[in-house]
Amino acid sequence: MTTNPCFECGMCCQHFRVSFYHGEIASNGTGVVPGELTMKLTDHLACMKGTEKGGAPCIALKHTTEEGWRCSIYERRPSPCREFNIINEDGSLNPDCQKLQQIAKSRRSLG
Repeated sequence: MTTNPCFECGMCCQHFRVSFYHGEIASNGTGVVPGELTMKLTDHLACMKGTEKGGAPCIALKHTTEEGWRCSIYERRPSPCREFNIINEDGSLNPDCQKLQQIAKSRRSLG
């Protein structure tokens, strides 16, 4: 397994609501996100199934012992997923990511 901390954590995909403009859905014209993995929130917003209320995993998130946490639609993921980075532009760690990693560590120590 690689040492990428995202593959060991996956918490951003298990915690945040992943909502985005409905035009990102493949069936809506120029989008690439698979429509069957999304649900409508409003006339203009959709979200990844599983993340509607936050605090639950995205339907596209998969885990294996060999590879860890992976996005099954990585190349077709929506903009919020593309924009969330572990490292900020200034080189500092993303504080949201750090908080989520602490939650993941706590869960691993309990189970």
